[in-house]
Amino acid sequence: MKDAPSEIPLSLSVRSVEGLLDVEGSPLAGPRIHPDVARAIRAEAAEHPRRSRFRIEVRVPTGEHTRRADVQTAIQTHFREEQAEHEDHLRTLAQKGLWSFLVAMLVVGLLIAISEAVLHLGQGRLVTVLSESLIIVAWVTLWGPAETLLFARFPIWRARDLTRSLAGAEVVLKEGD
Repeated sequence: MKDAPSEIPLSLSVRSVEGLLDVEGSPLAGPRIHPDVARAIRAEAAEHPRRSRFRIEVRVPTGEHTRRADVQTAIQTHFREEQAEHEDHLRTLAQKGLWSFLVAMLVVGLLIAISEAVLHLGQGRLVTVLSESLIIVAWVTLWGPAETLLFARFPIWRARDLTRSLAGAEVVLKEGD
């Protein structure tokens, strides 16, 4: 049986808790973290394997370590919102992929029918080239929808899983210089 993975510490230093919380920069009520802080946390966490568990260690100036609850709430709220955005993006992508695939299949059917009709125009190199070109265009039409359905989700899944792990991370404030 595998041991439960230990928490991976993610460390960053800030000049002040107020700067980390981005109190002035956000018009929304409730604590928010500064976009630079979120980017730094996300970048460091992305270097680790999927579904890693994290502990976010924030080095703050002396005397500001008592604001742990505010910082933890702000970080968790931020990454929960990012997670929800990724989930919405996945739903939208699935709908778009399905509809574009259905439309592409209709186009493929139409182009194949036209290709067959062109073959009945007669014999000759030009007729053959036109017919085969229509078949190629038909299959190329499926490329984008197939890519959307099959592959476009992978980076979004990774980002969603990463933000889910970060939203559940314990936050520790440490006094520094």
